[in-house]
Amino acid sequence: MIERNPALPDHFLVLERHESFGEYARAYGDRLAEHYERHGVIVVPHVPIAFDRDFLDTLTFPPQWKKIGTINGIEQPLVVRQGQGFAFSETHPFARALGSIKAALYLQQQIFAFNAQLRHGMSVLFPRYLSLREGNITWRLTETREEGMHFDVFHAGAPLPPKGRSLHRLKIFINIDDLPREWRTSLDMPGVLKARRGRLPDELPDDMNVVADVIDKFGVLKDLPAHTLLYPAMSAVIANGETLAHEVVYGRRVVGGEFMCRKEDMLAPQRLSHDCLRAWLEAAGYAVAADAAAVAAKYAHLKGSYRRIQEERAAAADAA
Repeated sequence: MIERNPALPDHFLVLERHESFGEYARAYGDRLAEHYERHGVIVVPHVPIAFDRDFLDTLTFPPQWKKIGTINGIEQPLVVRQGQGFAFSETHPFARALGSIKAALYLQQQIFAFNAQLRHGMSVLFPRYLSLREGNITWRLTETREEGMHFDVFHAGAPLPPKGRSLHRLKIFINIDDLPREWRTSLDMPGVLKARRGRLPDELPDDMNVVADVIDKFGVLKDLPAHTLLYPAMSAVIANGETLAHEVVYGRRVVGGEFMCRKEDMLAPQRLSHDCLRAWLEAAGYAVAADAAAVAAKYAHLKGSYRRIQEERAAAADAA
């Protein structure tokens, strides 16, 4: 269910249900990549991934595991070889969490199977992205409420390294909970820069990560109009939170996949967000700062609404 706000562009591409990734690819072809590269949201009504959802529905991860994923080692072996024998890995994230070796092994088996199907599926849906590689697959089995409208920010708002500026980011979020996941979206990055001219610094750098962090710190997103989307179990949204303002209003269990490819693989490489930012800034009337690190340092003392919410919730979880 989508409640569209007439004050905003309708950036949703809602797919017809299909029973395999190949059938989606056959039906929509390059329309998927084209819509995504234009900062659109793709709504997948049914994600054809087989796993034991009844078992996962019994699990709730602790708040400090809000975004635990493959980069945290959840796919690393739970059983390791020691000399001529084998032992349960005491350093694995799941080693003590489930209270049972068999349950931990079964959980990892389900995660591994799900992730393998997701990796294959994304390659099928976006076949032109030949260099597609995984950044992280997160298993967010924790309740999230009203996280605040934001753009994705990485590494505390530090300037992006040159390699990061050359990659196109592809993100999918699959609801694996019984309850619908409520999500809100608003303007894209160029739209926000225009709409909030005068409420942001007059000079911003040609660095997506720093600009997103400054936008959050100046709190200019919370009063934007928004679309509301409720997507049920085993449906998904594919959207780039780096260029589209968004927030989770409520959700309990979701798998988030982040993938990247070289800009040369895009249908329209000239739409790579990092290459477009300077033009977006200039079109909205900003001066382009020469030193992204200096701008980041200038506003480092400020705490944006999104980061503050996350830190307060992390502190409450630690105290509990």
